[in-house]
Amino acid sequence: MQNLLKCFEYLKSYHADMLDTIGVMIELFTLQSRNKSAFDTMLTCDKPSAYAMLVCELRAIIKPALFIEPNPKINARKIARLLSSAQLSQGKIEQFLHIITQKKTANKLYFYSTPYEINQLLVGILDIKAGESVYNPCYGMGSVFLSLVSGIKLYGEELDSKLSHIAKLIAAYCALESKHLYVNDILAHPMFRIDSQSMDSGNVASTDIDSGVAMGSGYMRFDKILCNPPLNAHMGTELLKDDKRFKDTGELIKTYPELVFLVHSLAHLGKRGVFIVRNQTLMKSSRQQRLRERLCQEGMIEAIIELPKNIFPHQSHDFSLLVISHNNKQILHIDARSFYAKDGKYNRLIHIDEILRLYKQKSISTHSSLTPLAQIHPQDLRAHTYVCAAPSTRAPESSANTLAGLGVEIFRGQRIYGSGHDEMIEFFDIGIVDFAPCGYTEHFQTKKHAGNIAKIHKYHVRSYDILLSLRGVAPKLAILGKISDTCVVNAGILVLRAPSSHIALGVYGYLFSHAGEKALANLYKLSADGAINPQNLARISIPAAYTQRSSLAALEAMMRELNALRDEMQAQQRRIHALKSLDLESTR
Repeated sequence: MQNLLKCFEYLKSYHADMLDTIGVMIELFTLQSRNKSAFDTMLTCDKPSAYAMLVCELRAIIKPALFIEPNPKINARKIARLLSSAQLSQGKIEQFLHIITQKKTANKLYFYSTPYEINQLLVGILDIKAGESVYNPCYGMGSVFLSLVSGIKLYGEELDSKLSHIAKLIAAYCALESKHLYVNDILAHPMFRIDSQSMDSGNVASTDIDSGVAMGSGYMRFDKILCNPPLNAHMGTELLKDDKRFKDTGELIKTYPELVFLVHSLAHLGKRGVFIVRNQTLMKSSRQQRLRERLCQEGMIEAIIELPKNIFPHQSHDFSLLVISHNNKQILHIDARSFYAKDGKYNRLIHIDEILRLYKQKSISTHSSLTPLAQIHPQDLRAHTYVCAAPSTRAPESSANTLAGLGVEIFRGQRIYGSGHDEMIEFFDIGIVDFAPCGYTEHFQTKKHAGNIAKIHKYHVRSYDILLSLRGVAPKLAILGKISDTCVVNAGILVLRAPSSHIALGVYGYLFSHAGEKALANLYKLSADGAINPQNLARISIPAAYTQRSSLAALEAMMRELNALRDEMQAQQRRIHALKSLDLESTR
């Protein structure tokens, strides 16, 4: 991922338009997936020849109408170095787009795409099958296309031609047909109408209509609809007065564009649609109540999923997912406000599998409820109103304790030497190289003789402290044995300090297990730079069996066995080192 981001930042300096930079990146991804060896060849060329080859290769695979030519001043060999070894997938590219649009908000692209995890949830709810038709009334740059299955029929409308261009490049990368992705104003000229007027005006030619798309009420019907409306859009609602799509909805407020896109999409609804809406649209205002009443009366609301706060950059609103389908007798509410992990300035949605399980099984739990329509109050449809939820800090696994709940203190190692405040003092500086492979870590390599005494006293580690690598893919873990020397850890290590040795053994035992190792690995993935966030770590759940007093004897027995294995492994390492040091020349 770091090479992809470096490539983007490099190209950005040569292209005035940020969307052109993204377009060139998608073209490069397409080339990498179809002719990876071309990058290897470019590395052997001089700079002008490498650029000429790059443009030639791109023109061969990108349709002329979509081609964005890279700036002639770029160093194509540098691009080739960054991308030649990249292992790309649609999921990795979607995460790349998430980082540059949602996380790196200085690019000011956050309105044009949807957070990666939200895309995963939207697509999981729709359960799209090959052969189905999928419609998006505001597809933006099309990042969600990377989550769709192949073999679908893709339809969409988008007002911004630059965004549409990027979306079509992404569709081409995914081998999705883009001929039904239009640049269009859904209010002034709805594209997918099936009546004589629209046929005469050329909105939809009869040859463009796939046999798998149903027609009714003058509008094409699509199997699945997904929509993340552009909240920065100002809708010209004066166009709606004489439009039959909106005649039964009451007055719509132009500052709530999600409602306009929702009502428009109802005319196209086949099986199921999912929409991102602000919570204000689900409550209070009488202007929206007529629409809410209609949706309830017609049994069109299947589920409402309330999302955590602060997951959309530069949005102070609270959001929910509104799932629409036909003939519902009850509404499933899921309160997912606590399903988040802190990631920099914003939060990221987590426990997506749990949300999908609750949705698909229509489960009743501490986070979900199933309410008959007769008991629904259209003046407030928010999920937490209907769900007797646990406090917002509670994790889905109610039988487990978080590290924070167990009283585990988490802090990062510090650099405590090498400044003008150093004084004479002996201490060990612990690095990841000192971590024992298992069991207690008790021996350290690097001894220092000067440092910042105040910091050393503040950040020194103690017996039974658990040490964890700050960055990585596979976590590196250690627990200190009984130490008497003064020791500190470097800035690449997190310290977990439990309130007792018993809790420390339980936490280490779980984190050392396969389940704990997987839980830690997932936390590393939450951050673009691979650094684990201490706030997210504090929320990790430790199964109760590891921290019960009755488990202490088993934990101590486990540590004795791990210590024995540690000693065996270290003895083997010493033997290997001795063999490496063997000098056959001196024995002649």
